[in-house]
Amino acid sequence: MPANLRLAEGLRPVADRHGATVAETALAWALAWPGITGAIVGARKPAQVDGWAGAGSVELTPSDLEEISSAITASGAGSGPVRP
Repeated sequence: MPANLRLAEGLRPVADRHGATVAETALAWALAWPGITGAIVGARKPAQVDGWAGAGSVELTPSDLEEISSAITASGAGSGPVRP
């Protein structure tokens, strides 16, 4: 959990630049991978959907992807590839 929270904080500057939530930014990163056409997400409460519903309209730049890659590495969250 601490690594995931560090990653969320690392995504915040990218999210802020795009006027998006951290969740939308994370989903936009997932959708930036070649061959990925959808992402499965879940919510416990209907209001949580508002936090990620706009992910499909977030267009990450190569600079954004590099910043996210650095945030993933620095946070220690995950163990797979960090950049599409």
